[in-house]
Amino acid sequence: MPDYSNLSTKLTPGEYTWIAILTRRPKGYGKQPSHDCSGTYTPPPGATVGSFQEGIKTWYAQNHGIPAEEVLLVRISLAKK
Repeated sequence: MPDYSNLSTKLTPGEYTWIAILTRRPKGYGKQPSHDCSGTYTPPPGATVGSFQEGIKTWYAQNHGIPAEEVLLVRISLAKK
């Protein structure tokens, strides 16, 4: 079984399911709202766990109108269908 906790693990062709909790990096004290997200993913050739995670953070940033570097990936689960 592949080690999906290793960012350099290459993803094999096929469809994956994912579940993630994302939030914006805090700029100070106080609560930050987080969002549960899920979906499916078919990796392009050469994709790795790291490139997948960066893609999810970019997608979240675009949907919430914030810079991608401010997105914090709190938890993620990735599994091959």
